[in-house]
Amino acid sequence: MKLELTNKIIKNQRYRQLVKELEDMEKDRIFCGHDMEHFLNVARIALILCQENGIDADCDIIYSAALLHDIGRVEEYRSGIPHDKASAVIAGDILSETGCPEDVKREIISLISAHRTAESGKTELEKIFFRADKKSRLCFCCKAQNECNWPEYKRNNEIGV
Repeated sequence: MKLELTNKIIKNQRYRQLVKELEDMEKDRIFCGHDMEHFLNVARIALILCQENGIDADCDIIYSAALLHDIGRVEEYRSGIPHDKASAVIAGDILSETGCPEDVKREIISLISAHRTAESGKTELEKIFFRADKKSRLCFCCKAQNECNWPEYKRNNEIGV
């Protein structure tokens, strides 16, 4: 599996700078973080779910979307813009910088844009990406469970995909 686009993203200077800023902004965060471990877990869980559901997904698209889906948190922390919207805009810029084809860019941005909303009305891949994002969290053993404002339907209260 060659992840050409994914590897271009992780080498992109703007992406690297945003990941560093996000890390700095969340260093004292008691809730789930938005770091490389989370990004990669989302990708891996999404691919497992695709396999289990017989969906032929492009690994490079899944990994690229996972790397970029929460990068807009930086802008959300700065100005209050919802991170899914900010992530879609930032992802478009970074994907353009990497030379990503327009059709692939549209698919990645659709996954990013849909990762926070309930599952109805989405493509099967968008539904899987949404689930993977939620299943990547360790709510069942989180020290901040009582302070968390996530609704129960989003919480991952058991191990499994």
